[in-house]
Amino acid sequence: MSILWLTENYPPQRGGMAQSCDRIVDHLRKRGYTINVLHFTHRDANTQFTQQQHGWHAAFPFNESEAHTLNLAWEFIRQKPISAVVCFGGYLPVLAAPVFSKWLGVPLLTMIRGNDFDAAIFTPRKRDVLRDALEASRMVSVVAVDKAEKIRRLFPQVNVCYVPNGIDCEQWNPSPSEISFAKSWRTENLGHRLCVGLFGQLKAKKGIKFLFDALRESSLLEQLHFLLIGELSEEVTATLAAPEFSTSTFSFLDRFELLRYYLCCDAVAIPSFYDGMPNVLLEAGALSIPVIASDVDGMKDVLRNNENGIVFTLGDASSCRKAFFDFVNASSDQRQQLGIALQCTIQENYHVQLETKRYEALLQNLLDSDHTAVRLHA
Repeated sequence: MSILWLTENYPPQRGGMAQSCDRIVDHLRKRGYTINVLHFTHRDANTQFTQQQHGWHAAFPFNESEAHTLNLAWEFIRQKPISAVVCFGGYLPVLAAPVFSKWLGVPLLTMIRGNDFDAAIFTPRKRDVLRDALEASRMVSVVAVDKAEKIRRLFPQVNVCYVPNGIDCEQWNPSPSEISFAKSWRTENLGHRLCVGLFGQLKAKKGIKFLFDALRESSLLEQLHFLLIGELSEEVTATLAAPEFSTSTFSFLDRFELLRYYLCCDAVAIPSFYDGMPNVLLEAGALSIPVIASDVDGMKDVLRNNENGIVFTLGDASSCRKAFFDFVNASSDQRQQLGIALQCTIQENYHVQLETKRYEALLQNLLDSDHTAVRLHA
């Protein structure tokens, strides 16, 4: 079985989508699947082809136009043996996948993450493209229960299933040097304050400005230090310039560089307006760090308020302040118990082996369907 995997998110790109794509592909390859990744990227002037174990990787540049890029991509893959097409994130894959799968005569699996649906469904130029991909798919997978329900109501004929993100918990065991770094960093930077981490692409949909505006109207800021690591918008940067905020900021770090900074935190905040299932949620949980989050999408699926996290109502400033009030006024033992409970939830229900088994079952179902099993060379 040889699977063509279309994506705009794959290493060496950074960010949660690229990280998830790499993880899923890697573990499916380890299970014996041949995964050929066609990666649409702006990085390289020429197509870069690399033969890898259980598949290949082609970095395919987006040069002049969508049509030109996808016609060249078709010529690149048309003679290759392909059993199925997987569409994983980004505008070009969603545009290309239904056409390629029909021309190849093989089934299509579309993996909807977060922004693929949330942004496209309300963008006129992208909505029809999304509809075409969903309706052409033998199966559609989503990482949040809410996404599945939204798709079913709009497209009742589409076969949707829920496959949440996973994490390899064994890779999130801190070393003595990382623990030592965190202790020193906290001593040098926090004083009496509690540290709240915000990691990733800290853009508008992530609710960062909402969070700071909500807390600005409380006395809680005197007890909090914010550790921000990732891409900050100009709006957030301007907000943080106010003297009432105690902050430390760093540019984007790779996921294993982040581990020692997670350990600096008393909690991680995810105040998103909408999202998929953030890797940050699983990473914090794997390290038994409590999470304070809005009650949307993947966070709502994982977190139970005051059981394994602290949850506030999306966009409700009063509810947000209450969540942080509860966090600040909890005892150290109570915060620790929240983190341990979240760690247990992640280890039991969101580990990478379970994620891989779910995708395996999906692919087997896809390839056993009433479609051409394998397309041979022309």
